[in-house]
Amino acid sequence: MKIALFYRVWFDTGEKFLAAAKKKGIEMIPIQYHDLVLRQKGDDFEILYRDKFLREFDLFYFRAVGKATEWAGLLLLYAQKKKVPIVDEYLAEFGPERRLKSISGVFLAKNRVSYPQTSFVRSKENLLKEAERFKYPFVLKISKGGRHGLGTLLVSDKKVLERSIKGRIEKTGFLLQEYIPNDGDYRLIVIGYQVLGGFKRQKKEKRLVLSRSLGPSEGLKTIPKAVKEEAEKACQALKVEIASVDMVIDERDGKPVIIEVNEAPQFDVFEKRTGIDVAEKVIDYLAQKAKK
Repeated sequence: MKIALFYRVWFDTGEKFLAAAKKKGIEMIPIQYHDLVLRQKGDDFEILYRDKFLREFDLFYFRAVGKATEWAGLLLLYAQKKKVPIVDEYLAEFGPERRLKSISGVFLAKNRVSYPQTSFVRSKENLLKEAERFKYPFVLKISKGGRHGLGTLLVSDKKVLERSIKGRIEKTGFLLQEYIPNDGDYRLIVIGYQVLGGFKRQKKEKRLVLSRSLGPSEGLKTIPKAVKEEAEKACQALKVEIASVDMVIDERDGKPVIIEVNEAPQFDVFEKRTGIDVAEKVIDYLAQKAKK
């Protein structure tokens, strides 16, 4: 079995995927988008990597797309033509743009997944205007990127808001979100729309308040049923087969709320807290899907 692992920039856990695949007798080939070649003739086309046709692979795993939307689009057309299964499903159904936080939030709300009140803006004028609709404190996120919680701020007043966005708003855009009072946030790993496990991080009072993989945390022997079900519902709504889900329980009504669904999760901290070999589970899932 051969699996293509597409990536833009090599990532920390990539070697774990390769080692897990090798252990199971699976040939996983990491392919950087800019190393691909498209050849078109008449009404047909081929995509090659190092002079080899990609149709020889049993599955395409898009670990991350980032700015490689052109190649992602071509690979999706090619996979459809050659009948090569892909992961994640959202790419084929919704396209690469679905991964943007503003669009993901709309999909979650549309599918009745619990999600904070949110506004998305691209100008300082609109941001300050929208901020008047929110009660302080509220959460401010950059609309693109922001891995490991960077770019996520708890805004306590207008002075903090203006200082935070200085020189950045026109470059990135921002999401303003209602702050959900909680006693700590959950990080769950979901594979094949089923929760693999999770851990809980203690409440954060200062700048970085959500989606941070660092800091005091503990593995969960038992995940609350409502938390598990909402995480799986979120991934199904977004068509994300392999993800990490950050969520909290609202102290006001005791209901779980989705904060973010990450399509290319890092899992070093998760493995330390839970003892679960995520790379092995991912390879098992990819192999199972390739055989269908």
